[in-house]
Amino acid sequence: MKVVVIIVVVAMAGGLLWAGGASLFGGRGRQEQAQAVIATVNGQGISYYDFEQTFINRLQQIEQEHGVLPGRAYEAVKFDALESLVGSVLLRQEIVERKIEASKEEIAEELQELIDLFPSEEDYKRQLEMVGLSEEVLKSRLAEDVKFNKLKEEIIGHISISEEEIKKAYERVAASHILITPEEETDEGWAAAKARAEEIWEKVTVENFAELAATYSEDGSSERGGDLGFIARGQTVPEFEEAVFDLGIGEISSPVRSNFGYHIITVTEKEEASGEEFEKQRKAIERALRDEKGQEDLNAWFEDLREAANVVFIDHQMNAVREVRAGNLEDALHYYKLAVEEQPNDGYLYAALGDVYRELGRAEEAIEQYELAVETFPNDHTILMGLGDLYRDSDLEDKAAAAYLKASELVPNDLFTQLTLHNNLSALERYDDAKIVEKRIVEFQERQRELLGEKEPAPEEPAKPREEVEEQAEIEELEEVEEVVEAEAAEKTEVEN
Repeated sequence: MKVVVIIVVVAMAGGLLWAGGASLFGGRGRQEQAQAVIATVNGQGISYYDFEQTFINRLQQIEQEHGVLPGRAYEAVKFDALESLVGSVLLRQEIVERKIEASKEEIAEELQELIDLFPSEEDYKRQLEMVGLSEEVLKSRLAEDVKFNKLKEEIIGHISISEEEIKKAYERVAASHILITPEEETDEGWAAAKARAEEIWEKVTVENFAELAATYSEDGSSERGGDLGFIARGQTVPEFEEAVFDLGIGEISSPVRSNFGYHIITVTEKEEASGEEFEKQRKAIERALRDEKGQEDLNAWFEDLREAANVVFIDHQMNAVREVRAGNLEDALHYYKLAVEEQPNDGYLYAALGDVYRELGRAEEAIEQYELAVETFPNDHTILMGLGDLYRDSDLEDKAAAAYLKASELVPNDLFTQLTLHNNLSALERYDDAKIVEKRIVEFQERQRELLGEKEPAPEEPAKPREEVEEQAEIEELEEVEEVVEAEAAEKTEVEN
């Protein structure tokens, strides 16, 4: 947790201000790499170096959460990275324009708040060393954080936060519950659930609460005797929140209805909004509440700032993406063609150009670009699937089936893609081709079972011929696959389209 604190400060100090790294604010040492410019913001350049670093950081964050992205998705990530850099520059320019500064005292206060999150100053220094950061660099980043917060205060500082709101935001309760759910979503089902809950409530006490929760509660907390841990406001459904924060320690609520069922709730501990720890966090809580209340105002202010700015993209591909998002498809074609001239070996550019042609209803040109994309990147199944879709929509069914089969061959361990391809081939009534994909699905499932160490049971006597056993097993597995193919593949197809 403490390492995470440092990493978050390093990565996010100043919010949007830090999207581009230290170099935007004069912190990068290798200035010779700043010569090439990808965009300008009111005349101030954004270097390719900063752009690439921001793209890589953003890509790593996304892939940590969602897994490896296909190459075709990189374009959108790059564009969003560039937009975040534009926002960073605009905010920095606004800070300079308003002459906002961070004093040594303010920086020291921010640093001390960070240090206080660690058991000791020595522990803080060890963690700082672990992430390869000096305290001076950390201070410079905290300074940007101070400036950004001052800028926000100037924009949304008029929003008032009451003492009651601050206290409510701090307070937490440790609670347990017994949940009784209706067996069916009918008036009778809910009435029966209420009756069961009331029957349990009649005999529940603080002493036997955990035992009854383990016996009757119909959710995962039953394994912990109903223990839900500490709860803050905003973490539960409103009905539960109102009830749990009204209870005193050791009190038990009557059954409370929510969309989950009926809850019998008890509170075992409370963190009240008082004392030294509360006072330490008061400022941060007030700031967070103001940010939450003022987010709409802040967004509107930034949109006006962005609209008024003179932002010029020099990179052709980024210009193309901007025009696509703005709905200017003819202009997007122009920029993609320029990008292809500069990077003729980038198959994803051909595919992107093909997508624009498809949106314009120019199917032949879309197919031509996708064929070029496949020639350039023959081992990317996503491009082959896109080409197959274009062939299918143009009634070129033989070519569509061939493209789908080639895509299937490239990703034998991608079950979701195999299901999608099976669905596509079945929709074309190419059942023999669909069986080829079905076989790959079965083979994948068999490999998964082997990895999990599953073994097939020995056949009972008299044993069937080996061929008959294998055939029957395959039929059964394919029947199982058929049951999920349409739902899962249709969902995937909808997402891709």
